[in-house]
Amino acid sequence: MLLHFSFESVPMSGAQFDDPGRYVVFGLSGRALALPASTVARFLPVPALERPPALPPVLAGLFRWHGRVVPVLRLDRLLGLAESAIGLYSTLLLIERSDGPVALAVDRVHGLAAAADPQEIAEDLSFEGCALAVISQTLVPGGGGTATVLDPGRLLTLAEERRLEDFRTQAEERLAQWQTP
Repeated sequence: MLLHFSFESVPMSGAQFDDPGRYVVFGLSGRALALPASTVARFLPVPALERPPALPPVLAGLFRWHGRVVPVLRLDRLLGLAESAIGLYSTLLLIERSDGPVALAVDRVHGLAAAADPQEIAEDLSFEGCALAVISQTLVPGGGGTATVLDPGRLLTLAEERRLEDFRTQAEERLAQWQTP
């Protein structure tokens, strides 16, 4: 069954952090990937992105959402996949983190899948340790198959995490200069 989502923001409030059997399945660079549903706060259409000078290649840009700066990560570049164009029909997966929100640019969201028995992935096949398991799913158009489950906490190295925080702080400071007193 293919689930359809509108391009307005869709809260994922029903997903519980302790419910490991639910996944958001999405397509990126011709692959079926998944995130634990509890880690995805919202699906968002791609807004007009700000692209400040010296933007790192893994960042597509930034946008403001509910008063906060949200960096948009190029998941295709982070995972070393084929380049995927970010356009009108792309989707952002908003991830709420302790240091602030981050959005992941993906080609499309296929829907929510329930998988009771994820199969662990060998370390050498795990996208530098950020892929945790493979699940069986039937959401991808044209048939079922598998989706690789990613751990959003492992997408960035510690050094990349620090640089992202520095970049977010600089963007906040720059945007604050435009605020009226």
